[in-house]
Amino acid sequence: MGIFLRKRSNEEGHVKLIAYTIILYISSLFVPFVIVASYQSMVYYSKSQWLFSTPSSAYITFMMGMLFIAIVFTAYLILKVRWDTRSLKWITGLFILLSVPFFIFSLTNYYYLDQKGIHYNSLTSLKEKEYQWENVSTINIIYRNHNGTTGYYQYKFLMGNDSEVTIPYSDKLAENKWRMEEMIRKYNIKLKDNYKNPIID
Repeated sequence: MGIFLRKRSNEEGHVKLIAYTIILYISSLFVPFVIVASYQSMVYYSKSQWLFSTPSSAYITFMMGMLFIAIVFTAYLILKVRWDTRSLKWITGLFILLSVPFFIFSLTNYYYLDQKGIHYNSLTSLKEKEYQWENVSTINIIYRNHNGTTGYYQYKFLMGNDSEVTIPYSDKLAENKWRMEEMIRKYNIKLKDNYKNPIID
């Protein structure tokens, strides 16, 4: 009787793990957008910011973390048929832990502009970097020619110490161009562009 109940419990656990794996594969297509956006809006967003944006790399990385776990579960289910051992469970658990950095780095990947300057937290960093307007020496406006149409592509901010930060052009950035123009005039920031020689793709 005990063996029968144990076998039934194992089968139920197997079915549940299959269901969880399928859910992970499917939900990885939309859950990253919900979780990353919700977390960053609660932790990092402030009304004093001109614009706050999440790079696509944050969503993709979170998605990769979910897919990594789903793949580990899939491998476990396949190997479990032949090697249903405790060591297999330990190895599976260790591989799942490897997905943690994907989630941490994706949640801390963002940028925003405000009265002080450009604030950027890259995908590979846990610490936000601030580029103050007074230290910006040049703003390089990057144009791109796509399908025969030339338009804004990126804003590259160059600092006096040769460091730089690049922000993709977006509707949010367009809405705040007048604020940047005020900073350009205030700190006498140089403007450059590649309109005559745009990036072609």
